[in-house]
Amino acid sequence: MSFEREKIAYTVGARIRDFRVMKKMSQEALAFDSDIHPAYLSQVERGEKCPTVETICKICKGLKIPMSELMDFSIEPEPTSDEAVQRIKNALSKVPAEKAVKIAQIVEEMVDII
Repeated sequence: MSFEREKIAYTVGARIRDFRVMKKMSQEALAFDSDIHPAYLSQVERGEKCPTVETICKICKGLKIPMSELMDFSIEPEPTSDEAVQRIKNALSKVPAEKAVKIAQIVEEMVDII
């Protein structure tokens, strides 16, 4: 996979995830509504798979948004606190427990500062 294709896959996947979280949908619910396998949707959202136009169309139907909205990279979906929490959980799931505790302490200190 070329660098440009990887960048496109990552960007499209991130936008799908952002819209899904904004609509408070689980991956399983979106996969079901989109008629695609949940494991494949997970790979798409992580940028590991580059979906076809047909798959993007199915996902947009599942999200109940026009394809043009998903593919308009000049528009950012409105971030939600749920999305931030999910991003933090995903990041923490990739580190050992003792490091996750240290990261949590850093976040708590940052919250106190803000």
